[in-house]
Amino acid sequence: MNKKDISQISNWLNEIIKGSFHIEIASSDASFRTYYRITYNEGTDIVMHAPPDKESLKDVIKINSKLESANVTVPKIKKVNEDLGLILMSDFGTKVYLDNLNDETVFCLYTDAIDVIHNMQNNITTSDLSYFDIHEQKDEINLFINWFLKKHIGYDNDKLGDMGIEKILTDLLGKIDEIPKKFIHRDYHSRNLMLLEKGNPGVLDYQDAMTGPITYDLVSLLKDCYVKWDDELIKKMSKTFFQRLDLKTSFDVFNYWFDITGLQRHLKAIGIFSRLNYRDNKPAYMNDIPRTLSYIRETVGKYDELKEIKLVLDGLKLE
Repeated sequence: MNKKDISQISNWLNEIIKGSFHIEIASSDASFRTYYRITYNEGTDIVMHAPPDKESLKDVIKINSKLESANVTVPKIKKVNEDLGLILMSDFGTKVYLDNLNDETVFCLYTDAIDVIHNMQNNITTSDLSYFDIHEQKDEINLFINWFLKKHIGYDNDKLGDMGIEKILTDLLGKIDEIPKKFIHRDYHSRNLMLLEKGNPGVLDYQDAMTGPITYDLVSLLKDCYVKWDDELIKKMSKTFFQRLDLKTSFDVFNYWFDITGLQRHLKAIGIFSRLNYRDNKPAYMNDIPRTLSYIRETVGKYDELKEIKLVLDGLKLE
């Protein structure tokens, strides 16, 4: 644990908590944030530390309020110190979805999680949220190009230019931008959902929420970078989700939207995993690249209009 951070947190908690308390690491994630579990006479809470020079707490607080108003189960924010980048919030415990998913539990747990997606899309206003537009999507695609293709694989600009990969991916983003838009959590997967006895699931890591494609959170959940399910399960749950929507289009069209938003997301994820390795000294995320890449290969192999992307990927010898 960072001694300076612990000292800072301890001094702050001394102003809030009466009596003694114990601090331990709860988790860290793919950002600069770190989470600490605080044990004291009233039970446990979580302190989130987001270095103020790296991340603002404003979006955390704003989206937390939106989700809470829609009766989505999110941590209750108890105290905030924006200058120090600290939030004291309720503790959802240690039962992460990822650790509790198996062939027997997946339908029940995912049904709860999909209900929350519907709730977020139907009951959260997005007029004050940024759009997940082509510019934002392209910034994410550039993570794949810069950190994976250039840094990890070793391609230079001339090589990438010869492949034409930037134009191919830009065409993809135009298709994604045509998908109907609603509230999107943007990181809705098994490591950000907590298994709870009441109000399941507990939803975490929502500060990057935007207005974006209606398929985005669903594909984040069903084509998770950290756990993989068979095509039959994914199609069945996607169809159930689709049937609850008021869309004047076919399931085949919806499924195409599902696949291409997943393609964009998975390209971004591979870029982030590579950046975590090379910039942040977190090499464990590289282990998730083969699974994530398998989703990409499956998707580009399904559609003729994505064959150019398939040809580029086939030529990269990424494994």
